[in-house]
Amino acid sequence: MSSVAEWGRSIFGRGSKPRRGSGDRLLLMIALVLGIVGLVMIYSASGILAGKNYHDSAFFLKRQLVWMGIALFSFLIVTRIPLDRLRGWVAPMTFLVFALLIAVLLPGIGSEINGSRRWIRVGMIALQPSEAAKLFTVIYLSHYIAKKGERIRDFFEGLAPALMVVGLEVALILVEPDLGMTVTILSLATLLLFMGGVSFKHLASLGLLMIPLILYWILKTPYRRERVMSYLNPWSNASSSGFQMIQSYLALGSGGIFGNGLGEGRQKLFFLPEPHTDFIFALIGEELGLIGTLSLLFLYVFLLWKGTRIALSVEDPFSRMLAIGTTLMMTLPAMMNMGVVTGLLPTKGLALPFVSYGGSSLLMNWVAMGLLYNVSRSAAHFRARIGAGGFAAEGGRA
Repeated sequence: MSSVAEWGRSIFGRGSKPRRGSGDRLLLMIALVLGIVGLVMIYSASGILAGKNYHDSAFFLKRQLVWMGIALFSFLIVTRIPLDRLRGWVAPMTFLVFALLIAVLLPGIGSEINGSRRWIRVGMIALQPSEAAKLFTVIYLSHYIAKKGERIRDFFEGLAPALMVVGLEVALILVEPDLGMTVTILSLATLLLFMGGVSFKHLASLGLLMIPLILYWILKTPYRRERVMSYLNPWSNASSSGFQMIQSYLALGSGGIFGNGLGEGRQKLFFLPEPHTDFIFALIGEELGLIGTLSLLFLYVFLLWKGTRIALSVEDPFSRMLAIGTTLMMTLPAMMNMGVVTGLLPTKGLALPFVSYGGSSLLMNWVAMGLLYNVSRSAAHFRARIGAGGFAAEGGRA
């Protein structure tokens, strides 16, 4: 028992006083609802596929339940970590994330699936380092922006060092290759840097310089070029690169307003590839209809609203940026995934946070939720202090 207590004190800080105020429980409710929807739809989407390949219709559901347990345990731990102590871990986190991103590229360590080397397999568990890199980007930039303060507006002293870290991280992910995660991390980094005070002129100039590089990287590879053409007109390659997009359209269209009923979808009958992962939103539209998809969209928008309110209600710059970053990490990929499934964006591998099958994604999203919940406790503490008159007594600091 004493060793457990010592372990807890080593993580949470010896002798630290508990903070007043509890976290925003609505955040937890939103994540739990999304997770439950995910479990139900994963079973519905994968049952036939799992029965055919593994002789167990609940194969994917069981694995997701195990990951859900791990994720919830991680959530509970993260909600208790003092945020100032988290900042002290940025350096070792940097080393660990880059070590994992390099390790996944090494033969014998990284596992290659469908031409991409994105996973490290440990026994029956497959870990995706790029998911951890996404969360690391949020924590690192939140710490960096808070540390630099007004100096972040200077290109060489403020922006350039952050670009080097994020740029190297993205380069390693591109080698895997994983374009979807690359776009997600670059989008997160751009938004965080802009909201952290980086000059829009600097970011816009960098964006214009990157356009030719992105076009070259896409057009030099036949399958990427074909994917862009299929995005513009999926029916031009209806039996190959446009097949998944067309099946997604059919799933969404056949669902109508109220859907065909839970478990009654037909596109999961080996028409829509991998319906329990990147394109699970299409199956939700087919089985639960427009009502189901709009309800899911509402949950993500509500999460974005709650996270923004929490960010605006804390005084600490690191906590504020962390709240913004974790909120965007959970909602931006959701909007991008829905954009892909509905044909608004080109097809790329993106999980629907909390809903799609995938242990690494589920774990990292619950850790991000734990960090946001942690910040909400600080926000509640700050509001309680204002109500008690402490704000005025401390000179009215904002």
